[in-house]
Amino acid sequence: MPTRYAYAAMRLLAGASTLAFAGQALAQDGAAPNKETGLSEIVVTAQKRTENLQDVPIAISAISSEKVEQLGIKDSRDLSGLAPNVTIVSGTTSNTAAVFSMRGISNGGSESFGIDAANGLYVDGVYIARSGAMGLDVMDIERVEVLRGPQGTLFGRNTTGGAVHFISRSPSSTFRLKAEAGYGNFNAWNGKILVDPGEIGGIATSFSYSHSQRDGMVDNILQPNDSKDPGGRKSDAFRGSARIELGGTGSFQYIFDWSRVKGTPLPFQLTNVADGTYRDPIVVDGQPVVVTQQAPVEQYLAGVTFTNPECADLAVPTRAYRKTLCNNILATARDKSWGHNIQVQNDFGGFKVKSTTGYRFWRSYAVADIDGMGEITGPAFSNATLFNGMPESLLQYIPSIPAAARPFIASAAVPTTTQGLFDTSNSRRHKQFSQEIEVSGDTDNLDWVVGGFYFWEKGSEDGYQNSGYVLDTSSVFLGNFGALGPAFVAANPEQYRLVQTLARLAYTAQSESKALYGQFTFFPGGRGSGIRLTAGGRYTWDQKKMLRLQNGATPLTVPESGEAKFSKFTWNLMAGYDVAEGINLYARAATGYRSGGFNSQDPVITGTTELPHFEPENVTSYEIGVKSELFGRRLRLNVAAYHNIYKDLAVNVPRTDAPIGTFATRIGNAGKVIYNGFEVETQAILTDNFSLEGSLGYVDIKYKEFLAGQSTTPGAPPVNIASIVTPGYTSPLTANLALNAQFPLNWGNSVLRGRIGYTHEDGKYSFTSATSSPFNEQIKGDNRDLIDAQIGIDKMPLGGMEGSLKIWAKNLTNAKDFVRGVDFGQLGYAGGFYAEPRTYGITLGISY
Repeated sequence: MPTRYAYAAMRLLAGASTLAFAGQALAQDGAAPNKETGLSEIVVTAQKRTENLQDVPIAISAISSEKVEQLGIKDSRDLSGLAPNVTIVSGTTSNTAAVFSMRGISNGGSESFGIDAANGLYVDGVYIARSGAMGLDVMDIERVEVLRGPQGTLFGRNTTGGAVHFISRSPSSTFRLKAEAGYGNFNAWNGKILVDPGEIGGIATSFSYSHSQRDGMVDNILQPNDSKDPGGRKSDAFRGSARIELGGTGSFQYIFDWSRVKGTPLPFQLTNVADGTYRDPIVVDGQPVVVTQQAPVEQYLAGVTFTNPECADLAVPTRAYRKTLCNNILATARDKSWGHNIQVQNDFGGFKVKSTTGYRFWRSYAVADIDGMGEITGPAFSNATLFNGMPESLLQYIPSIPAAARPFIASAAVPTTTQGLFDTSNSRRHKQFSQEIEVSGDTDNLDWVVGGFYFWEKGSEDGYQNSGYVLDTSSVFLGNFGALGPAFVAANPEQYRLVQTLARLAYTAQSESKALYGQFTFFPGGRGSGIRLTAGGRYTWDQKKMLRLQNGATPLTVPESGEAKFSKFTWNLMAGYDVAEGINLYARAATGYRSGGFNSQDPVITGTTELPHFEPENVTSYEIGVKSELFGRRLRLNVAAYHNIYKDLAVNVPRTDAPIGTFATRIGNAGKVIYNGFEVETQAILTDNFSLEGSLGYVDIKYKEFLAGQSTTPGAPPVNIASIVTPGYTSPLTANLALNAQFPLNWGNSVLRGRIGYTHEDGKYSFTSATSSPFNEQIKGDNRDLIDAQIGIDKMPLGGMEGSLKIWAKNLTNAKDFVRGVDFGQLGYAGGFYAEPRTYGITLGISY
């Protein structure tokens, strides 16, 4: 462990012991902690049954509905940093994309339909398959369960790092009304209403609707409308549910949700440009490895003219945050998702049966300016105009140029082009169906659950890329004209010229997954013995297909396709022991499986129209931990340590052999990785008025094998570059600390509540190495240190209702953190995205 992390960890662990700072798991019933009665029990369903969190031998964070409201959590991305070793980064061009990292295992930055996420997201038991839709709006949440470590037995494939489960509130049988409205900086408005009409004709229903909007957070001087500036967005969401009790032993529940988000994502900012200097191969363990050669963007930009002169200063590459920029492509993103969820369950006495059916849709369209510099006019390259402006004395040596044409070519100017360096547009469509059947039961000595799962999805992507590649034409003359080369170089009127590359990626992808699973927990000597032994297993069958219609400038004459099948048995062994009242030790060994698939940009297998596929990833995890409630349940302290062995890691890296003038990535199974880490979560009641909560997570990642290096020897096998690899989208150290306060007021049941919280996330790399990402180190994310605060009054008497008022602030210090980088490899530049600046506002609410 590096000295910096060891020192920080010791300080924070000491703080956990002396201050007893607490974890995210708060009481689910909403009751405030009481010094006399202690902390409330936390109920979770992580093992497909209702249990006390402290009895479950898994590292879990449970965030209650009260905490969701207090922190203003609107979608999954707001959970970043709230649980140890869990970070979430937003997408680049979408309003709903999210990149999850749990215990160092990341979903990766690709939003392709061909590669699955490594961390699962579930809403009311339904798996959300695509990372592009993982930032969906959520409403009326009862709790959020964050399960860390492989969940391959009960939750299935693609949970090698863990799973996040949003569980919504069931309809109330009595009338319930709750409404709120708020206003904040950046002209932000929001409103929400939740209504439970009560049980009518034996049917209990619930309806909720929310709307929010705000202006942009960064001023695009080319966009006069503030609401369409980067960061501006407008969202609407609706949820409706109906529940019927069946004979006193069962129930039928239907849930419909719909959300739409429109706006302009936060902007890409140019941070680095290359000067075209030749890069020597990197020597790794004695073997030279091919590196990406970069275009001379710096020299080209020095000679261009900006369509808007004000953009010239804003185009200078810098790592400093800018509040003003030029985006000549007026970016926009529209995401819409909706779904149906049917849950049927019944208790037959000796066993229970539950059926969960999900059918979901997602539509996305995005246009993005990914150079952050505005429109420029500069020399353009084409083969037909290569000799424009050259003297006739040299043109006479080119046999293909007739003598009559030489004066015309010599007097012709080099053509120009007016455009940006990079912009994209993308349309995605996705639908999925899932069905799960669970059968469970219990006796004096045994809890058991068995089940079957079926999943089907189909998605399509149609994306366009307009990029500019700066070509040093001197290399053309020197490499192709022998002794005349230096003379052409000396006479060249425009050495640096832009090659416009228009490309399209169009494909459809389909997958099908089936699984059978079972898990059994045995209590030797009965449930009061304090010993719990658990064993479980799951067998999964996957089938993937991809059909590609275009991957470049022209449509394919014959579509390219691929089909692959995978299968895997995953298992789970756990043991728990109550060593004393309120102290539970546990040990766990488990495996996880991330399905193989296709990279939509990979070239076909030589000589065929067949797309290659990559193989599944596999993880074996070993974990030990202690869960404790001490001092009359006034202190809750949970600690876990883990050792994960990851094999056949599928890595997504920029291609060093991509066609000139394009940016593409490839996916391959690169090797073996070891993850070691620990986590701490606690909660403590200090007095009747104050409590502390927090968490700490650390992960150390060691790459043992990473076969992603391209040897300088043609035909040689890939080189192991593990010694120079950097883990992507992962913070080695995460920490969270919060002080809560509550004071009853002499005004009905009203309570003054306040909270101030601190969150730390170490800076994250966005790429794996400097071989294919030359600016990898320069675009590493900043360390994030955020302070949030809320203060307000709850339960204010308003006739027969209760009112609430809350003043809140996020990123109180207005930290300007660089959070995600993009290195365009051979295109010769890099940049990235900054997090949102300080936001604050006031929220008013009523409830009945």
